[in-house]
Amino acid sequence: MKIESLTDETIIVELSEEDMKNLNITYEEMDYSRVETKRVIWTILSRARRTLGRELDTSGRLFVEAMRHEAGGCVLFFSVEQDEKNSRRTKRYLIKRGEYITCEFENAQTLCDCARRISFAGYPCDSRLYRLENKYRLLLRPHSGAGRIRLCLPEFCNVIGENSLLTEITDEHWECLTEENAVELLSLEK
Repeated sequence: MKIESLTDETIIVELSEEDMKNLNITYEEMDYSRVETKRVIWTILSRARRTLGRELDTSGRLFVEAMRHEAGGCVLFFSVEQDEKNSRRTKRYLIKRGEYITCEFENAQTLCDCARRISFAGYPCDSRLYRLENKYRLLLRPHSGAGRIRLCLPEFCNVIGENSLLTEITDEHWECLTEENAVELLSLEK
């Protein structure tokens, strides 16, 4: 396990395939709603505290971004975003890089408003747009900063989840309006 601190609020942990076996978890099983994943996250944070000689302040929103490693393990990016106005409300997110975030919108106006926010903030992402009756689904795959994109979404939509099954269901049952650059196209709409 390789642990590196980028800033006071961000650390990177590289797990080898053997590390993941020792932690008794696979990339596919990582889901923060699972007790086992929470155990692994807190075990890693505890080890990071011992290695770095300091604790990651988890009083804010803790984001854990996971990305497969070509050698068989994975890389975890831990970052904390402090939100002084909501300091009592602590949320934790695990986002797998490479997975689409599935967002559902009740109307086209909030969909366009959300796309403009993402575009204006400069969050690069792959995006697709779907429609089923009067609802829209925007699928987002952030290139970086997934936690920050995730923070702005609840203001505009219902975040359904982040996994390949949701992507496949949407792809199969919803009408695809655009397979790429949906955020860029929507942000141009008036």
